[in-house]
Amino acid sequence: MQKRWFILMAVLFVLAACSLPQSGGTAPSQDALQTAAAMTVQAALTQTTGTQGGGEATAPAGGEQASPTPAPAVTVLPTAVPTSTPVPTATPRPTATPKPCNLATFVKDVTVPDGTTFQPGAHFTKTWRLKNVGSCTWHNYALVFDSGKQMSAPPSVALPGTVAPGQVVDVSVDMIAPNTDGTYKGNWRLRDDKGVIFGLTSGNPFWVEIKVVSATASPTLPPAAMMVLDFYAEAPQAMWSNDNGGTMLPFPGSDGDSRGFARYVDAYMLEDGQAHPRALETHPEWVSDGYIVGAYEPVTLPSHAHFRAKLGFLATADGGCGAGDVTFRLVARTTNSAGVTLGEWHKTCNGSLLSVDVDLSAYAGQQAAFMLIVNAGASSAQDWAVWVNPVVSTP
Repeated sequence: MQKRWFILMAVLFVLAACSLPQSGGTAPSQDALQTAAAMTVQAALTQTTGTQGGGEATAPAGGEQASPTPAPAVTVLPTAVPTSTPVPTATPRPTATPKPCNLATFVKDVTVPDGTTFQPGAHFTKTWRLKNVGSCTWHNYALVFDSGKQMSAPPSVALPGTVAPGQVVDVSVDMIAPNTDGTYKGNWRLRDDKGVIFGLTSGNPFWVEIKVVSATASPTLPPAAMMVLDFYAEAPQAMWSNDNGGTMLPFPGSDGDSRGFARYVDAYMLEDGQAHPRALETHPEWVSDGYIVGAYEPVTLPSHAHFRAKLGFLATADGGCGAGDVTFRLVARTTNSAGVTLGEWHKTCNGSLLSVDVDLSAYAGQQAAFMLIVNAGASSAQDWAVWVNPVVSTP
């Protein structure tokens, strides 16, 4: 047994030596290595044939040397080299960006749109409508001059009251047109209660831009715009019901109220893929042919008054267009009529808003009590009807 162990060790030594490259030559081929190994093993087995427990081999009777039994050829297989499996890299999760404290968006020029013409030295009041889209309430905030032409305005003007996130505010400043003809522009920003100056969401200021033209040039001044009725701003004071004289509804209502509801939806995406400021949702009662009615206090109509708004629907949760299908109506009780339909628009959710403009010049001088009405029709499913910036005003 010890001899077999010695022989096997010798075989392994031969195999190791054969695998080394020869100096000045080329390494033996794999076939040559396998053949040498097989012959070595066969020779070792031949020498040990007939050995019993450590004794010497015994020749067969007759004095002849027994032929050794040939050993099977040994095939040396190449050792497989393990390959490493790449470890997948984890995809980092996106990090939410917190909303800044101080952030504003420009809504509209309430007075003195860009390019308004004034005579030299004329006094005027510029009013901007801004929206608080930051996370902080505007309390003790101010309007401050930034750059350009100050036009005799004070360096700062306190904002009126408190403006919570999501609310709009009109900010005004009194100015005087310069004495020399030309175009003048003044940039303004906001200042918080800690003295931090900030502008719009883009980082830019908002501005006033006028033209000064001497009287000899006979300038034609545009008529001053007049807000007669702001349906959005006055919605909390309106009387809401699910029919003319039906069940009274609160404002703002709950979006789960089956009786119908009215509420502000400034931050919601509409069917055109955008969120619009001054958006008023009026969902009819959740029944076939359901209604919702908003009745407003009477106003006196001046000459050249118009009703203007954009009509549409809220988008679905995935941003698509829902199954909304309603009829919008503008109705008024005037001095000379118990009730007249001033406009009627059938609207389905088709991915775009419908702009409407109703000339009210025929009712100049009369009092008018307006009503916003939405009728669900055959189905009230997804009738998230929205009026965007509904107003009665002069051009």
